[in-house]
Amino acid sequence: MERGLMMLLHSLLIGLLLYVIMVFLMKQPARIAEDRSVLLGALVLVYMVLFGHGLPKRINRNIM
Repeated sequence: MERGLMMLLHSLLIGLLLYVIMVFLMKQPARIAEDRSVLLGALVLVYMVLFGHGLPKRINRNIM
């Protein structure tokens, strides 16, 4: 499993990508897109820290 810092970087990139998609493709207001992309990026980070990049087979051993 990857280090937590790398997962943080990946979730940040996913959040930025979601923000760009929401603002430019979906034409959402920037403030709404900002909050939504931060929330989704945070959820992605929690998922990756718990389960890694794959499907949830087992919880990260470093958490327990």
